Amino acid sequence: MKSQIITSLLFMAYCVLGAEEPTAQLTFKVTEESGKPIRQVPVNVHLFDSAKSEIGHPVYNVTNSLTDNDGIAVVRGSNLTREFSYGIWGVAGYYREGGVYYFDYSTNSQWQPWNPTINMVLRPVLNPTPMYARAVETRIPKPNEKFGFDLMAADWVAPLGKGKTADLFFQLSGYAESITNYDSTLTVSFANRLDGIRGFVPFKGSQFRSPREAYIDGYQPQLELRRVGKPGQMSSEWIEPSSIQTNYFFRIRTELDENGNIKSAFYGKIYGNFDFFGAATKGSYLTIPTYYLNPEPNSRNMEFDPKRNLFGRLPSLQEVRDP
Repeated sequence: MKSQIITSLLFMAYCVLGAEEPTAQLTFKVTEESGKPIRQVPVNVHLFDSAKSEIGHPVYNVTNSLTDNDGIAVVRGSNLTREFSYGIWGVAGYYREGGVYYFDYSTNSQWQPWNPTINMVLRPVLNPTPMYARAVETRIPKPNEKFGFDLMAADWVAPLGKGKTADLFFQLSGYAESITNYDSTLTVSFANRLDGIRGFVPFKGSQFRSPREAYIDGYQPQLELRRVGKPGQMSSEWIEPSSIQTNYFFRIRTELDENGNIKSAFYGKIYGNFDFFGAATKGSYLTIPTYYLNPEPNSRNMEFDPKRNLFGRLPSLQEVRDP
């Protein structure tokens, strides 16, 4: 939205002053994760079309160039703003990849720096598997108590819901006097020894954002998130540990052998962070972000097949389309 507003303002200035759209040139280097160049794939760049656009209704054209034998593609075009969005999509056997490049300034009708090199890594489709995948919007009934949630049922455990196994426990503590005056902490904990959660750094720009396999170790037994709303402020403040992540792997339903080693466990991932409101006495809303749970014991494969969601057909707004 902010980008569209800026584009509209620039378009108004363009119409009034008759300004010239500066030209840019970008070089893209496209490789696989192994570093091998990928040839003959189109790199697409969105360019603002001033002739077709109207104030408040920007129109963009797509220009592209095919990579050569070294995986190099050079794209050139004119654009009203310094923001150039680019991507590779529709290539059989690979996940979509894209991003945005911002030029520093324009001079002599050229965006600078001239001809920057942008590295793009196309991740191949290797082993997509069925999973339980969805986001959940629900309510924590009351503060200062732990409530179990079944990820395979996407519901609270009985008697609050239809769940049978408590994979996660949620507890809200603190206070909530109003929607602008609260201080609350959400604690996410687990049922079994060696269950837990661990953050990961996503692959920037890729449709397939996570590592291919969940980590073997490093899982923490709980996660705490604190949120504060202060009178007179329109937005709340997140007070988070310095190591906070917004993408996670988790391990649940862990069974140990007689030596304390993992005999069986289920692995999954979460894109995004848990969202919640203050610890209200009448209950507080909770959003569990999109999670993926591999149903095969001990499999750490995190490559989800969107065509085989084990929750079945979800409403269109709840469908999980990314792996």
